[in-house]
Amino acid sequence: MLRRPRVHPTDQLTLVDHLDELRGRLVVVLAVLAVAVGICFWQAGAILNAMAAPLPQPGGHPYQFLATSPLDGILTSISVAIYGGLLLTMPIATYQLYAFLIPAVSAQHHRSLRPLTLMIPTLFIVGAVFAWFLVVPPTIGFLVGYNDQAFNYQLRAKDYVQFVLLTLLAMGIVFEMPAVMLVLARLRIMSSALMRRHWRASIVALAVLAMLLPGVDPISFIVEFIPLLALYGLSYFIVLGVERGRGGELRTPDVG
Repeated sequence: MLRRPRVHPTDQLTLVDHLDELRGRLVVVLAVLAVAVGICFWQAGAILNAMAAPLPQPGGHPYQFLATSPLDGILTSISVAIYGGLLLTMPIATYQLYAFLIPAVSAQHHRSLRPLTLMIPTLFIVGAVFAWFLVVPPTIGFLVGYNDQAFNYQLRAKDYVQFVLLTLLAMGIVFEMPAVMLVLARLRIMSSALMRRHWRASIVALAVLAMLLPGVDPISFIVEFIPLLALYGLSYFIVLGVERGRGGELRTPDVG
């Protein structure tokens, strides 16, 4: 069910066939999402305690969030389940999107784009893990510790969960940059010369993107901007490798 057979580029499909294919992909994603949401709701308390690890924990006890309504506990558990389910489903969703769109690409490019089946979910997971270990802790530490003598922080779980999980989702999506560049290079839309020519504008665009990501403090900006630069550099070498491989294919003489 998770791995539907892909449509071959030579298959002649009607609009109804394409819509049926899209429906099948959506059914897979929604089924995985439903299971993930159910598991996250079941373990909402443990997930919330784990997410509260970067917060101050006096006496070693888990952080106690502020509740202003009898519904806060159940609504927070639902939020944890929905955001956690989305986070767990994203690798499957990105693969299903790739599998739906790849038949639109000519068959000669399929072998070169095949690494995307592993690259897309892996990059998302790496981005989410990077955010959890290297972005969230310093960001929370800076925000909660700033002028802590003048403020008595009593965080609502719903707001905190939304901030942390949106950060994980955003960094997971941003880390897909090399995969996107690989596709653009294979389709001859992106080139290494273009990336070199516009590197200054690209750095400005990446800085703006880092500012738009969750977290408004200098610490989160720095820890998000630096990997964006590294991803751009990795993307450049990926595009360069695609161009060199294409040149090697053109220079290969026919045997016979």
